[in-house]
Amino acid sequence: MIQVAIIGFGGIAKTAHLPVYQALEKEGKVKLVAVCDVNPDRFTENMEINIGGGEEGLSEDVARYTDWREMVEKENFDMVDLCVPTFLHADLAVEMLERGYHVLSEKPMSLTYDDCLVMCRTADEVDRRLMVGQCLRFGNEYRYLKEVIEHRTFGKVLSGTFRRMSGPPVWGWDNWFMDESRSGGCVLDMHIHDVDMSRYLFGEPVAVSCVTQEVYGTRDIAHSRLFYDGFSMLIVGDWSQEGLPFTCDYRVAFEKATVDFANGKITVYPRGGEAYTPEWEANNFYEAEIKYFVDMLENGNENTANPPESAAESVRLIRALCASADAGGQTMPYDK
Repeated sequence: MIQVAIIGFGGIAKTAHLPVYQALEKEGKVKLVAVCDVNPDRFTENMEINIGGGEEGLSEDVARYTDWREMVEKENFDMVDLCVPTFLHADLAVEMLERGYHVLSEKPMSLTYDDCLVMCRTADEVDRRLMVGQCLRFGNEYRYLKEVIEHRTFGKVLSGTFRRMSGPPVWGWDNWFMDESRSGGCVLDMHIHDVDMSRYLFGEPVAVSCVTQEVYGTRDIAHSRLFYDGFSMLIVGDWSQEGLPFTCDYRVAFEKATVDFANGKITVYPRGGEAYTPEWEANNFYEAEIKYFVDMLENGNENTANPPESAAESVRLIRALCASADAGGQTMPYDK
């Protein structure tokens, strides 16, 4: 059984990660032994973030700490789940890897590509497993899309749009999301989901362009274009829509049909035929992601779905998009 500690017990830990560990514990796969957060109120308060609410829900035998150093001294565990602000990812991941722990870190991997490379290199040097939470790779709605692309079910790709929108994430510790120096703004924190998915589905683009807009001062809106040989993808990220619920969708046009995902439903629109809903089943991609990592630790499986080197490349692509935005949205060649 894999022994787990969580560092950072805010919204994403409570809402998305904790329920998964509780479910896996019932299956005899993991044991959550400790959680750590600098704010002790996090251990008892409920939280609401853009994807829903999370309750405290800790069993009495889970130890609580406000200093990860004390937790490391007193607890025995195999892996650490980092749910801390982005600007802490690299240093803390490297520290944990060097101390001998396997590391699952929330996305984005880090603020800079160079830091991502250090994380990858450290994991290799100490022979520990590292994975970054690019969770869409484990969602069945995106797996379906990958399958029809790889099997050319509807012919060649012609174009596509991915969107991800919400109100501003003002629930974070010390309002860190809204500080671009600590979060990277919407373009790195939220937009990266669909940028990473475009890479996962179509590979590296040949050119990029991006226009960002500041509403709260943190690249709160991003409209990116990724150019491939013969088609392009438009990717929209926007966390300025105060008062509106979180939403995400995609629409990809092929030679023979258009695949649309909206409101939790996939619909295929054949050219010249009747629309239909394909066979697929929604899943909890956080559960699939964490279970994948735990299975890697248990069985020594190779990480083919979400290697850290790929997560690093998604940060590199985001930085190229930021460079385009800084140049007024100029289209720039992208070095693969």
